[in-house]
Amino acid sequence: MNDLIPKAARAWSKARWSLAHRGFAGTMRTVLVRLRRKETAGDSKPRLHPFDTRYGVDTSGLIGGGDLRTGHKNDVFNTAYYGMAPSRFRQSIADWLSDRSHAAVADYSFVDLGCGKGRAVMLASEFPFRQVIGVELNPSLATIAKDNVAAWTAAGRAVCPVQVECQDATEFVFPDGPCLLYLFNPFAAPVVKRLIESISTEFAARPGSLDLIYFNPEAGHLLDTHEGFELLWTGSIPMSEEDTAVDYVASADDLCSFYRWVGDR
Repeated sequence: MNDLIPKAARAWSKARWSLAHRGFAGTMRTVLVRLRRKETAGDSKPRLHPFDTRYGVDTSGLIGGGDLRTGHKNDVFNTAYYGMAPSRFRQSIADWLSDRSHAAVADYSFVDLGCGKGRAVMLASEFPFRQVIGVELNPSLATIAKDNVAAWTAAGRAVCPVQVECQDATEFVFPDGPCLLYLFNPFAAPVVKRLIESISTEFAARPGSLDLIYFNPEAGHLLDTHEGFELLWTGSIPMSEEDTAVDYVASADDLCSFYRWVGDR
């Protein structure tokens, strides 16, 4: 009987998350799809990405938003944890670097909000940013990210200072100077809306000092309709053969959008 209470709590948490993100009809469709998968193929183990075996880190796996409980009021708005394909991330940074309309990369702080296990944080530290900061609400994921960053840094792969903070993304205070914000669809529109409000306050007098790379921009409409943001580019970024072979979540049609904070006009 004692085991039933935590199981019921976990089930309710997952159901609450699914209803918030998918609605009732979407939740029922998801349940039916999962039941069919179990009947036909059984539960398959997540594939280990070569990135992890190559560098001795832990960034693989898919964790649903309903399993990322912390007791925080924003838990229900978590999407999921899944590591960005390294080839896509590196190409996105290369594309951003090729745009000469912003300051030098050495002036920029790279900030990953909802950094999960820290794969993007590690990859960003391969570039000569002023610093790289990962922010993660879930303590377990933040701990894994910190361990990964420690191993990555000890191996000499980071070329700039890198750190991981465990906190709410909407309460993060951006560092001085230009910032490149990175989002891999970490949370739903209500949190993105509060993040935009925070950016509007912090960067009110700093037009052109914030660029944003937003993968799977499900709440992109909030940026598209906000007068303070300018859409620089949107489109798909291809994955390498290695990433394609092991990535069972991403699609070739996934979108990535680049934005710039131009200030309220």
